[in-house]
Amino acid sequence: MKKKQSPPTTQEYKIRCSEIEIIILYRMMLLRTAKNLSTEEVSFLMGKEDDFIEKIESFKIKSIYAHDLFVFTQVLDYNAGVVYPNSVDVDHQKFNYKMFKTICSDRVIYELKQLDENKEAFKTIFLLMDSRHDIDSFSNSTANEIEQLKNLMDKLFEKGYFTQERLAYEILYKCQDAIDSSIAPKNLKVVLQNYVDKKEEYHLEQRISSKKNFSGFAYLQV
Repeated sequence: MKKKQSPPTTQEYKIRCSEIEIIILYRMMLLRTAKNLSTEEVSFLMGKEDDFIEKIESFKIKSIYAHDLFVFTQVLDYNAGVVYPNSVDVDHQKFNYKMFKTICSDRVIYELKQLDENKEAFKTIFLLMDSRHDIDSFSNSTANEIEQLKNLMDKLFEKGYFTQERLAYEILYKCQDAIDSSIAPKNLKVVLQNYVDKKEEYHLEQRISSKKNFSGFAYLQV
């Protein structure tokens, strides 16, 4: 018997801001979804709290620092200026907007609408589709990748890699180069956390990075 699917649910978020801020938000969301990454995975790669990017996309964080935009593009391997409009004649006047986030059984749909003077939605600004990153349709592959990552980590510990401060995205690219294949950041996060929680032979501590131009968390062997 086919399992009955739950009906879609919609969350709504409001903000009053300028057009350029909306363009930057749109580009951030577009770049994230193009890499098929969850908000939590991007936050992890940036060395931020798990909900950092989700707070930006749901307008809980209303202003984005230029430094964070730089790190965002850096960890996703994009050109630093890609989130900024360089040829669009933007309006710096502030408008009211509402984001509709609809969670379906197999996808998430983001629709941003501009509101009129009566706070009614009257114009769609953008529409984006994203995967349901909380659903793992490839559990066997996930388990295999986690085991492969653990073996890679142990080799890196043996070579003294973690005696220097390492950032999450640096570790990700190091592992991807080692196996010549892409790796899900969420799986790397699970493996690294086991070393932080002292569940493995080697141990890591997570601390604020001392590296220039990076204010997030880093990993160091203890």
